Amino acid sequence: MRRVFYGWWIVFAGCVSMAISSGLFFNGFGFFFEPIRNHFAWNRTVLSGAYSISRIESALVGPLIGYLIQRFGAKGVVFFSFLIFGIGFVLIGKSVSVFTFYLAFIITATGAEPPAFIAVMASLNNWFQVNRAKAIGIAMLGLGLGGIIFPPILAYGLNNFTWREVSIASGIFIIIVGSAISVLVRLNPEPYGYLPDGRTLESARKVSKKNLPTRVTEEDRKEDLSDYGFSLTDALKTQAFWFISIGHAQALLVVSVTGLYQVPYLEDSLGFSRDSAAKIVMLLTAVNMFGQLSGGALADRFSKNIIASGTILGHCIGLWILAVAYNYPLIILYAVIQGFSWGV
Repeated sequence: MRRVFYGWWIVFAGCVSMAISSGLFFNGFGFFFEPIRNHFAWNRTVLSGAYSISRIESALVGPLIGYLIQRFGAKGVVFFSFLIFGIGFVLIGKSVSVFTFYLAFIITATGAEPPAFIAVMASLNNWFQVNRAKAIGIAMLGLGLGGIIFPPILAYGLNNFTWREVSIASGIFIIIVGSAISVLVRLNPEPYGYLPDGRTLESARKVSKKNLPTRVTEEDRKEDLSDYGFSLTDALKTQAFWFISIGHAQALLVVSVTGLYQVPYLEDSLGFSRDSAAKIVMLLTAVNMFGQLSGGALADRFSKNIIASGTILGHCIGLWILAVAYNYPLIILYAVIQGFSWGV
C-alpha cells in the first residue's frame, strides 16, 4: 500500500491551525466582547482600541516572522506561536485593568496569525508545486471550519461559565492542540528525501539522467523566466498592483471589523441571544466555505475583474443590510451575501 505523501499531513496541520485561529480569535473573540465590557463597565471604544493596536502590531511583526521561519524553521515558529496565542488567552482571563487587557490582547493577536497563515503557507509553497492550489485551498477551509465549530462551543461556555473561565480554558486548549499540530509541520521536503508533490530525490535523478538536456540554451532561460512574469520592482511600478492592493486591503478591513463587531452588535443592538448570534456566524462561515470552493470555477468562467468587482459590491450590500436589519431574515440575508463575497 502506497504511503500518503507527507505534504498532506502539513495540509492537515494547516487546516487545524487555521480552524483554531479563526474559530477562537477572528470569528470567536466577538463572543467575549459584551461579557468583558459589562464586567468592567467599559465602553466599546476601549475594546476597539485593543484591536486597532493589534493590527499595527501585526503589520510590524509580519516581516520578522518571515525571517524567523527561514532562520529556525516553520515547526518552531508554529509551536511558539501557539504557545504565545494560548498564553494570551489565559492572560485575558486574568485581566484586571485596561492596561493588562491591552497587553494580553496584543500577545494573543501576535500568536494567532503566524501559525495559521505565514508559517503554514511558507511550508505548503515548498511542499507542493503541481498540487499547490489544491493544498492551499484545503488548508484554507480551516478558516470556515473554525467559524462553524467554535462559535456554538463559545456560546455554550459563556452561557454556563464566566468569561474568565472560558478564556483560560480556551488558552489551555490552544496550547495543547497547537503543540501537537506543530510536530507535523516541516518547512522543506528535501531534508526528508522528497521533492514537491511527492517525487523522491532518487526518481528525480533518474528522470534527469534520461530526459533532461545536458545544456541549457538561451531560449530555455527566456522561457523559464517568462513563467515568473513581473519582478517585484516591476509590479510596484504598475497602477494595477496598487489598485488591487488597496482594494484587497479595504475588503480585509471590512471582513476583520465585521468579524469582531457582528456578535456584540447582534446581541446588544438587535437583542439577539448569544446562541442566535452563534448560528449567524456559523451560517456566514459555511457560506464562506462554499464561496471558496466556487471561486476557482467562477474565475475560470468569467472575467476576474468582474468577479472582484462583484465581491466588493457584495460586501457593500451586506454591510448595508446589516446596518438597516431589524429581524432575523434580514440578518440571514446579510450572512449569506457577506459570507459568499468573502469566500470568493
